[in-house]
Amino acid sequence: MKKSIKSELNKYLKEMDNKELIQEINKLYSKFSEVKKYYEMELTGDTTAIVEEYKTKIKKEYFPTRGYGQARNSVSRKIVNDFKKISVFDKDIIDLLLYRVEIMLDFTMAYGDIDEAFYSSLESSFEEAMKLIAKEKLQDDYEKQCKAFIKVSYNFGWGVYDNLTYLYQEYFES
Repeated sequence: MKKSIKSELNKYLKEMDNKELIQEINKLYSKFSEVKKYYEMELTGDTTAIVEEYKTKIKKEYFPTRGYGQARNSVSRKIVNDFKKISVFDKDIIDLLLYRVEIMLDFTMAYGDIDEAFYSSLESSFEEAMKLIAKEKLQDDYEKQCKAFIKVSYNFGWGVYDNLTYLYQEYFES
């Protein structure tokens, strides 16, 4: 947001009383599904349904109900980025990132070796998850899952196994 627009927004909000602020937030809640999802997660603390919704979107990109998946990295990465905008808990972001990695690994096992860009994107999601896991000190919660991903990638091309192993060691064993 431009600085002048942000300062105008702050000025606009400061001029409102509590009742007007409540009306403004209710208007945003009604108008934008992202705002609704954010408050649903923030106020209920139950993020399961929304996380599952985003997981379903990722799965459809790689394994649609009918036909072949398009496996567009940009689409699945956007789904994760959209989720980050509404997410309340880092653990949910970790779960979604690792789900994306899992689906990409499954796609490779189903359709064979993909290209370098595909694996670079997979590795980026894995690394981002590793950073959040280390930051939140959740290594014990994710150790088994991450090791399983590394094991699955053993025969993949483009150095995927080596890169995932390196990332795991960097964030879990240091």
